[in-house]
Amino acid sequence: MAQKFDIGLNSKINEFCSKFNIIRKPDTDIEENGKKKIIAGNDDDIFEDFGNYVIASNFLEEELDNVKSVSTNKAQGIDGIVINVNNRLVSEEADLGIFGPTEPIKIKIGFIQSTTQKSFDEQKFSSFTDGVVKFLTGAVDIEPYSTIYKKLLDDSGNFIDRIEETPHISLFFLSARTSHNILENTINSEKTKINSRNEIENKFELDKISFLQKDEVKNEYEKISKLHTIQIKFENSIHLSSVDNVELSLLAIVKFSELKKLILTSDKNLKEKLFIENVRNYIGPTPVNLDIKKTLDTVTERNYFPFLNNGLAIICDKIERHPVRDKEFTLTFPRIINGCQTTNELFKKYKESAEKDNIDDIEIVAKIISTDNNILKKMIIYAANNQNSIDKDLQSLNEFHERIETYFLGKEENDFKLYFERLRGQHSNVNPPYSRVNIETLARVYISVILRKPHEMKSNAISVIEKFQREGKIFNSTNQENLYYYCGVLSYWFNNLSVNRSFFMKSKTMDMHILMACDILLEKKNCISIDEKINYLGDSNKAITIFSETVNLLNSKDYLFERRGLYSNPKTERLIQELNVPN
Repeated sequence: MAQKFDIGLNSKINEFCSKFNIIRKPDTDIEENGKKKIIAGNDDDIFEDFGNYVIASNFLEEELDNVKSVSTNKAQGIDGIVINVNNRLVSEEADLGIFGPTEPIKIKIGFIQSTTQKSFDEQKFSSFTDGVVKFLTGAVDIEPYSTIYKKLLDDSGNFIDRIEETPHISLFFLSARTSHNILENTINSEKTKINSRNEIENKFELDKISFLQKDEVKNEYEKISKLHTIQIKFENSIHLSSVDNVELSLLAIVKFSELKKLILTSDKNLKEKLFIENVRNYIGPTPVNLDIKKTLDTVTERNYFPFLNNGLAIICDKIERHPVRDKEFTLTFPRIINGCQTTNELFKKYKESAEKDNIDDIEIVAKIISTDNNILKKMIIYAANNQNSIDKDLQSLNEFHERIETYFLGKEENDFKLYFERLRGQHSNVNPPYSRVNIETLARVYISVILRKPHEMKSNAISVIEKFQREGKIFNSTNQENLYYYCGVLSYWFNNLSVNRSFFMKSKTMDMHILMACDILLEKKNCISIDEKINYLGDSNKAITIFSETVNLLNSKDYLFERRGLYSNPKTERLIQELNVPN
């Protein structure tokens, strides 16, 4: 059978499939009763996910780890919706809890539609714009995005008064197999559909409608790897001696004009994911931070900033010297592991400074360490963050997290190897991304499966996790580590099977209910102990079967899909009762 995609694009799709462990099934020709018949594979579905991944990664300026986090689950006319608030992806209602009660917000929304048709279909392109208009005007609901959208822009809500500027929207139409010269008039007529609607007038600013064909799609894909690198100039630097697993490291002076390349997004906001998640996320006007602010505010003291401030510690997978410019280096996957407070105070000063009072010439001391060894990376991260005292409860929590991490590293199951990522970037070189399980994911699954409260992980997940943590219901030192490993296994299989489209969910918000129900069905198969459940899921065929059975069963429970049904405690209790009825 003729190759479906251009060779270059095909190779990019293969890379994508390899990264996410997606099994690709191309179209095949068979002969039946003397006639040729085409058996459709999954290339159309894969290109849809590929398109969402490519556009969302570039739209967020951060590689998308969870492909399904922007998928509309086959909604009519729109394949993907990317809601970007303050450069953070908001993919479910609970994500809104990460924004402080007075934090100013900026909103950007990207809509994505992909096609593998051989010729340009103007009707499909037009239907895509129609779908966007219906979403924006509330004529159609696409969950969970419609709920997020309404909460952000509801006149009676607590977000709308904090919106700093008119929200921006962009449309991206991807065509995998065409090289069509689309007329400007065609694009303009689609723009008019949006701009002429009275219901959304002054509510949005349409940035662009992009029509991306095979060559443009390849170019956008290639930009993703560059999101992990930064070229930066150091005023002065000293090389530290090379040791095993650390080929090149530097002690350096960097001007703020160069540091901006590392810490700012293209629209001049702070890169939230630049920081390793640690106990010293920005904590406001402490005495130390006020001292940093005072130094920055006092023009005569700014020259002394490198002497009065401890500077930054940066870890990256690789450092490369520029072949010609001796002061320039390329950092691959850089993360600030110490210096969150310093960076935030510099950013605040930068945002409030007038042109005549800019801080570009301020010098900052930086230690830059490169290693791709995960064990050494962990040691460096913790050494950088444990030199100051932290309270006993937090220290105890960190120790239990370390126990979980050690347990994960000691396990080797049949079809997967999981990593507990206590700190962002700790296992940046591990694929597929869903084999890296972070603290929040583990907490969500534990509360849903072990505590039987999946409905509480929907609208206020972060505050619920914090509450349960204070009450000792999660990450309690008396818990067995294998409980958390089991939660990681459930999360792995859900994401693996979801990205391979092994099942169809009636609603995207049923994910945690699926994991809970899967646990109950395992017990009905006489897998009572946690180790028995883990062993059962170690067989990929059994895992696929039980997840498919679970999803099909839940899809048949109409009461779960009534308004806010998946957010309801009584409906969760009803589901548990029904699942526990003997066969």
